[in-house]
Amino acid sequence: MREAIPKIERRIEELRAFDVNSVQERYDPRISVLSKKLETLLVSVFGSGTVEYDRYHWEVTHLDTASINTIYETPLSDVLEGLRQGISSAVLQLEGIVADFKEEIGDSGETPASKALRAYEGLDIHPSIERASAQLYRDGHYANAVEDAVKALNALVRLNSGVDDKDGTGLMETVFNPKSPILKFNTLQDQSDLDEQRGFMMLFSGAVVGFRNPRAHKIIKDEPALALEFIAFVSLLAQLADRAKK
Repeated sequence: MREAIPKIERRIEELRAFDVNSVQERYDPRISVLSKKLETLLVSVFGSGTVEYDRYHWEVTHLDTASINTIYETPLSDVLEGLRQGISSAVLQLEGIVADFKEEIGDSGETPASKALRAYEGLDIHPSIERASAQLYRDGHYANAVEDAVKALNALVRLNSGVDDKDGTGLMETVFNPKSPILKFNTLQDQSDLDEQRGFMMLFSGAVVGFRNPRAHKIIKDEPALALEFIAFVSLLAQLADRAKK
């Protein structure tokens, strides 16, 4: 259901954006394309031939609701009105599906913690950060997970740089100093390169000062979503550290 909702909402927006007045003939190919997209959507969401598929198929995919006259050609004005009604009906049905899905998700008892954990599991966390923080995060120890993520980043920078006698901001300012870096992020050929090097050095130092140190010296209660953002940021820094040239 969670995966289906954004797909359905995209089709709703596409239907709403369709300019009915631009149609000049009944069998405008764009109408057929829209209907096929809606057909594909229903198959993707419900599966072909299911009860739910059969329930929604006609009203969602049948956009041309104007009458058919076997003797006279249906006036364009009638065709356009039929399209408006068909599109309006399809939108209402799709909005109803989204509302039902959201209600089902709400009734499933998802909490902010479970929502954040689902998001965490979907991230491609740097292996070193994952090993340090994953189990703590899954167990709900969010502040400890953030602290250990930064500790792992600190260890990774030591390993990649070969500097093992410094820690924290001292380590980051030594390793990434733009004047004489041990690990550099670019060729340092111009001021823009130097600014980038300095900026990244500050980000690494900031992670130590802002994320690790407070949690090492006092009790902090992190919310699951915020801790997730912190860990994702530390993971990004770890990726950068691996890409830096010695």
